[in-house]
Amino acid sequence: MNGQTDFTAKVEPEDFKNTLFLAMELSRSTWLVATFAPRLGDKISVHAIPGGNTKRLLELIGRLQAKLRDKDDVSRVRTVCCYEAGYDGFWLHRVLVNHGIQNHVLNAASLPIDRRAKHIKTDNIDAKRLLRAIVGFVQGDPQSCRVVRAPTPEEEDARRLHRERQRLVR
Repeated sequence: MNGQTDFTAKVEPEDFKNTLFLAMELSRSTWLVATFAPRLGDKISVHAIPGGNTKRLLELIGRLQAKLRDKDDVSRVRTVCCYEAGYDGFWLHRVLVNHGIQNHVLNAASLPIDRRAKHIKTDNIDAKRLLRAIVGFVQGDPQSCRVVRAPTPEEEDARRLHRERQRLVR
């Protein structure tokens, strides 16, 4: 599998219940964070955070983890997060992983859409679509989305120089 880790291993039902799922729709001004925790019910919540504010994001995650721990005295909360590859690059991925969050950067083109239905596109709908994709992925559905390999900071810096040159030439 090209030296990549296989994250598609199906989780046990109890582990699934103790998982906090987050999906982020990122833009320069606002990050929409869709959240879902099976133990807390089947409702998807959407939170708005100022774009780039990782402190507020980590505070939100901490509050949700504490809420989940308090419910039925759960000792270990698994946190799974995702966002589409794009504008924000991979610095956010590294921040989340460094805080013990299992993060996946998704290939936007791999997310299924219903081609027959009228396609309404809002950030709120996109965040919920990402959330459904990552929940399916964690439950073992490899067709729900494709994960992009996060480059090292050095690889990302090498790309940046090339992209900057392209932008200047344009």
